[in-house]
Amino acid sequence: MRPTIDDIRNISDFATMYQWNLIFTTFPAGLTVKPDSDALNIRCISSDIPKLTNQPIEINIRGHKVKQAGIHNYSGTITLTFVETVDNNISTFLHDWRELMWLTKEGSQATKKNCEAGITIQRLDRNNTPIWQYDLVGCQLEDYDPTGGALSGDGNDVLKPTMTIGFDYFEDYPTEGV
Repeated sequence: MRPTIDDIRNISDFATMYQWNLIFTTFPAGLTVKPDSDALNIRCISSDIPKLTNQPIEINIRGHKVKQAGIHNYSGTITLTFVETVDNNISTFLHDWRELMWLTKEGSQATKKNCEAGITIQRLDRNNTPIWQYDLVGCQLEDYDPTGGALSGDGNDVLKPTMTIGFDYFEDYPTEGV
């Protein structure tokens, strides 16, 4: 049966792409100065959602092929895009995290434990109440673009630094009513 306008109107509120929060639940332990998670949330203009895919096993027996679930593979990275402000909040965080993971002049590194962060992404309802949550574990800075483009006098835009964050795994679950 084809849905009518009344059928569609009776569906619950639709989840939107613009109502969400980014929370750094923990910062890398090796950082001497840790940024404010709220300040990062305000400046974050886009975030990927982590995903998990199945790597099915194909069994071929006498000309018949069947599949069964195999190992699941986490996407392993998300990209966060920020807007920079003149206080260099994002640039400083990128610099400090990068230097923690590879000290430029020395080539030394902090331990994995001291380089990792914890990140939570929350989807929100129309009242800004969390309805779904993604908790990323073992987050490390993998790549970054400090400006999000080229510095130029031809445009009318702001710096939009991006971070590619690698993670070990994530857990996701509904949070409505929590």
